[in-house]
Amino acid sequence: MFKLRDLAELVNGKVKGNADLQVAGFCSLDNPSPNSISYLEKAKDAAKLSDIMLGALVTTEQLAQYFPDVIIASNPKLAFVEIMEHYLALSPLVHQPGFVHERAVVAADAKIAASAVIEANAVINSGAVIGEHTSIGAGTIVGPNVSIGEHTVIHANVTLYSGVEIGNRVVIHSGTVIGADGFGFVPTKDGHRKFPQVGSVLIEDEVEIGANCCVDRAALDQTVIHHGTKLDNLVQVAHGVRLGANTVIAAQTGISGSTRIGNWCIIGGQAGFQGHISVGDQSIIAAQSGVFGDLPFKSKVSGYPAKPHAQSLKVLALTFKLPELVEKIKSLEIELDLISGELKGLAKRERRRKEEETTSLTPEA
Repeated sequence: MFKLRDLAELVNGKVKGNADLQVAGFCSLDNPSPNSISYLEKAKDAAKLSDIMLGALVTTEQLAQYFPDVIIASNPKLAFVEIMEHYLALSPLVHQPGFVHERAVVAADAKIAASAVIEANAVINSGAVIGEHTSIGAGTIVGPNVSIGEHTVIHANVTLYSGVEIGNRVVIHSGTVIGADGFGFVPTKDGHRKFPQVGSVLIEDEVEIGANCCVDRAALDQTVIHHGTKLDNLVQVAHGVRLGANTVIAAQTGISGSTRIGNWCIIGGQAGFQGHISVGDQSIIAAQSGVFGDLPFKSKVSGYPAKPHAQSLKVLALTFKLPELVEKIKSLEIELDLISGELKGLAKRERRRKEEETTSLTPEA
């Protein structure tokens, strides 16, 4: 348990209320607990709570007046994250001593740090290097000559193909495959001939990769995920792709081969990228966008195919009016047909009139 004053000092916050209040854990605003702490950013969420429901809050100066025991911070969510990280770092589970489970299979020449944890049924192949305080989950396969840095967590049933390089403080969730062959084939008269995929994969520090992702090795060079980038579940990164630093990519996104994504980009779920294109830094790609060409710095696009977001919204708005517009067009077509018929009738009558005039003016033989 922690005192409220200690948590406030940790995040350079200010206590309002009982500084000696004991905090036992964390909770959400939807399920408050009288012994726990949560965070509050928006005034509309304050109505959910009462004094007796929650132990303490991290919140803003403006909202602090409504609650008795709070830590005041300029960015409540970030302060709450820092408190959680501090609390969890003191958990005995985080600092368990290094060990290799008796049912793990470890090559004789693999280099495993003394503080590393290798769980049951993990396989560590020849030439692999595993750094200090790194954890390899049950059933994970670490291929030949794989290098893994320090304080990295590889969860259960991850597959790391040969030659993959992973940095420090990386998290890779279950079911993910790093370093499988890229999708490269040469068409011939006899079928599709495989282009050998002999490149590698580099995952830099502070990267997190969700469950059931695929990051393919490059055909010749490297597939790279740069520092601090985060991938949601079910993301496909094809061969030779380079993802910039601190970019976030939501679930079910697919990035085709040799595409370059810049730094600090935000990519929504189910977005798709054509191969061999470049996306500028700080771009925002909305969910389900289809990107088929290069995008400059700070682009904001949506739709399929992707277009500037404001334009995409106009197009979307017009699609809702299509049934009405179709009926109007049909009505106009009928009116045009009627007008055309009337004009033809007028023209015919005019021709008759002129013919009659000509006949009446012609002298008798």
